[in-house]
Amino acid sequence: MSETIPTTSMAVEMVGITKTFGGVTALRDVNFAVVQGEIRGLVGENGAGKSTLMKILSGAQTDYLGDLKVWGTKVQFGGTAGASDHGIGMIYQELSVIECLTVAENNFLGKQPVNRFGVVDWKKMRQEAEKHLKDLGIEVDVTLPLSLLPFSIRQMIEIAKVIFSGAHIIIMDEPTSSLSHTETTQLFTLVRRLKERGHTIIFISHFIEDVMEISDAITILKDGTVVETLTNLSGLTKQTIIQQMIGGRAGDLVREADETVELRSPETDVRLEVKKLSRPGNFDEVSFELRQGEILGLYGLLGAGHEEIGKAIFGLKQYEFGRVLLDGKLIPKGRPHTIKERGIAYISEDRVNSLFHRFEIFKNISLPYLAHVLGPKLRWLIKIPQELSMANRQIQKFAIKTTGPTAALASLSGGNQQKVALAKWLTITPKVMILQEPTRGVDVGAKAEIVQSIKSLKHQGLSCIVISMEPETILDLSDRVLIFSRGKITAEVKNTSTSKSDLMALTS
Repeated sequence: MSETIPTTSMAVEMVGITKTFGGVTALRDVNFAVVQGEIRGLVGENGAGKSTLMKILSGAQTDYLGDLKVWGTKVQFGGTAGASDHGIGMIYQELSVIECLTVAENNFLGKQPVNRFGVVDWKKMRQEAEKHLKDLGIEVDVTLPLSLLPFSIRQMIEIAKVIFSGAHIIIMDEPTSSLSHTETTQLFTLVRRLKERGHTIIFISHFIEDVMEISDAITILKDGTVVETLTNLSGLTKQTIIQQMIGGRAGDLVREADETVELRSPETDVRLEVKKLSRPGNFDEVSFELRQGEILGLYGLLGAGHEEIGKAIFGLKQYEFGRVLLDGKLIPKGRPHTIKERGIAYISEDRVNSLFHRFEIFKNISLPYLAHVLGPKLRWLIKIPQELSMANRQIQKFAIKTTGPTAALASLSGGNQQKVALAKWLTITPKVMILQEPTRGVDVGAKAEIVQSIKSLKHQGLSCIVISMEPETILDLSDRVLIFSRGKITAEVKNTSTSKSDLMALTS
């Protein structure tokens, strides 16, 4: 059913919004209205239409049917600049700040104050940036490069930059996906302060608990239509929201808030050995073993060092000391191609840079093992039928929702893109797979499918390292867990019962 448009003062009114892509309907007669000064949660599975709806509102998508009103005036944006002129700003999951520049430079990016000679007035820029940030409750040294600051502060700087540009309607896309609990609390303090100042916030997240905590009302999208807008959140449960998002599957996919999980590590042969791996400033003397058919979880908060370990093993980051052995044989450091050939695969958390979004699905899947896919004869000659055949098998195996292997990767939802990332590295089954935030930014349905795909691999003898800041992901997948803090392993959880709160307590 479509949302009933209230008669109170509206910041945003979207009426009868319909959008199709090549015959596929992404949005169907959607009504979406947000009151000025409201925090509106927006939830739905990957592919439900959230991103398309917000792209229309932010001016990134201009071809659609229906009416859009901002502050009561009907508008038709020709691009993001038009939306910005009407006070709309969007903060994406992948931040647009420039980390090598200072806080002040990022705050004034593209509109630096200049003196009468046309030269940047650096002193005035620093003073105004400091005043602007303090006014939002952000205490930070504006002369520091963003690269030296925690991710949560960088995100707040991004928000401040959008507000400074004149935005009064702020769309936040997965703003808490890379934040710890403490950092999320800090972000929510800023969001509530913005609400008090009259800003309107649209908050998109797959973390249902976060949406419930921060929102005044929650709109649920499913298959391109509005299922319901919940305005009375008192007594609302996560189960209720997910039930409306995904239907009958909800009961099998929702973990209770502090459900106990049994961890059992297999007594199999050691497959990978990491011995006293050290990279000053990132991790120090990290040692562990990974057994055949085991899923080992590396868990910690942002900056704990565990996120760098996977990159170091695969050769994407150099380590200064230590050794990595696969089946007792030394693995060279800093040489990803050689490491891949030895039998180690690495799936990055960064879908933007690890996949080719302008290419077809089959090209993304076949790329890592192209020579094997094409066969020994004339392997220099690209043979499309072989690639398509192999891609079709992987699409079916991982239940990738697509019109076919020749569809553009960009046409897929985030969850299905993550499945493509899995499929491309499993064209040939490696000995060890390293997965960095494998379920980041995907809905509960896609997450469950990805989890099941990974679990099925261990029954084939594949050994996996899962690296995450999300305790739910670690508990869903791991046989054994290593806790990281300040670049060191501080605890091991194995052959016992544990819960989300137990893991979080070990990081504090």
